[in-house]
Amino acid sequence: MAMIETSNLVKSFDDLEVLKGIDFSMEKGEITAILGASGSGKSTFLRCLIDLEKVQDGSIWIEGNALVENGVYPTDKVCRQVCAKMGMVFQHFNLFPHMTVRDNLTMPAVLNDGMDKKEALHKCRTLLEKVGLADKELSLPSQLSGGQKQRVAIARALMRDPHVLLFDEPTSSLDPEIAGEVLEVIKDLATEKAVTMIIVTHQIGFAREVASRVVFMENGHVLADGTPEEVINNPESERVQTFLKKVL
Repeated sequence: MAMIETSNLVKSFDDLEVLKGIDFSMEKGEITAILGASGSGKSTFLRCLIDLEKVQDGSIWIEGNALVENGVYPTDKVCRQVCAKMGMVFQHFNLFPHMTVRDNLTMPAVLNDGMDKKEALHKCRTLLEKVGLADKELSLPSQLSGGQKQRVAIARALMRDPHVLLFDEPTSSLDPEIAGEVLEVIKDLATEKAVTMIIVTHQIGFAREVASRVVFMENGHVLADGTPEEVINNPESERVQTFLKKVL
């Protein structure tokens, strides 16, 4: 059984068709990097997988459970259940600015997931130590650097013990030096292979090093899909070759 599977996924915004029949499947523990130019549909694809955007047609299965089939969604409750073991890390952190780091991690776990407060606090502290921010528990987001905010966002996503973790260009708003802090955390998670990951990124070297698989999207289609060796080091597609020449 695939961890994630999509069939003929179609997504439009008014008259603009952003996803044009995406077929995709990945197994448990796989680390997939998605590459492509801005506007190719990468972020929209991630948002559809976790039900932040609704598709017009096609199907999505998460661990064998249907999030949508042939464009028809079940009830909101069922959608939440299907996505319960998925987490997402966004470009711009999405932390609550008026809450401490601790509350950013524990409040959603207690209020949304029904976690015991003591358990949530213990888990929060364990994860903050994991991402190198044990001393920032009582800080506000405004007191953190961009890299620290993103590491808090990763820790928050891990609070749910996700089976699948989605990263939407997690370093795109960071300076290169600070981005390295975040990439190291993601590398550590990839090494553990405890979580299936999809990473939309422009960091080609990072994708080559960390991913077991690379997907290249162009204009709402999957143009290339294979190992880093196949897609990055020896691309057959002329479009992929052109893209890599520009960004490397």
